[in-house]
Amino acid sequence: MADFFLRDTGMWLFAAAVGCAIYLLLPRRRESPARPVSTVEELLGESAGLAALLRPGYRFLEPLAARIVPQRYLSRIRRFLTTAGIDRILPAEAFAAFQAAMLVIFCLLGMVLKASPGAILMAGVLGLAYPYWWLYDKKALRQKRITQSMPDTVDMLALSTAAGLDFQAGIKRIREITREPDPFVAELALVHHNVTLGMSMEGALTLLASRVDTQEMHAFSSILVQAQKMGSSISDILKAQAARMRQDRFLAAERAGAVAAQKLLFPMVVFLFPIIFGVVFGPYVLKFLYNQ
Repeated sequence: MADFFLRDTGMWLFAAAVGCAIYLLLPRRRESPARPVSTVEELLGESAGLAALLRPGYRFLEPLAARIVPQRYLSRIRRFLTTAGIDRILPAEAFAAFQAAMLVIFCLLGMVLKASPGAILMAGVLGLAYPYWWLYDKKALRQKRITQSMPDTVDMLALSTAAGLDFQAGIKRIREITREPDPFVAELALVHHNVTLGMSMEGALTLLASRVDTQEMHAFSSILVQAQKMGSSISDILKAQAARMRQDRFLAAERAGAVAAQKLLFPMVVFLFPIIFGVVFGPYVLKFLYNQ
């Protein structure tokens, strides 16, 4: 019994170490290229990490995944990949095939370690669910980075348009002066790229909102589309949007602080207060017991 417990414990520890190593490999971003970008993948500057690295090994599964995986699930994965900025690198069918490949890898890992059938089954479920969890985390992290970057970038865009540049030239200027990888600047550059290829500004902004899929981006895109239709001053609208976004970011920070205080209440009541009560009232209790 002890050997069985030690064997399964070692298997799970090894699987956890492999999972941590994979997690460290997957979210890596490519550095911004020094040369002018020529593809949408380079424009977005995102990387699919291990999923793209192992794709030659599971590419033969992609046609099968396109046929047997439900279209509703593929549509959801396609939206997640688009928001994460890796839809051009990793199609939805390829991601489903990657999930199948990870399922097989984790099951083989359990077999190599001579685990029990139940442990092998759990390892397979973990291998199937892990890519989805990674993609959801990557999508949410990119959405958060875009939301945090919006006030400052929109403020710079307002200054550029107030200085006499049009909206397209302002995006190009911001892209030139931005040194660190910024997903919001990359999405704006994609808007510039689409308009240059012939798409209307309204269509490019609508596509921007659907790609990022956040409430702030939908509001930003909608206001700019209305300004384009009505011929309003883009500079004034961008300044008002930057001020509103900055206020929303401040309110979100206040809400996060309030939620953190509430989350700290339970650990304090369960772990900290009993220790304080023991230190304060413990001597009196012991004195009362020994005097009796």
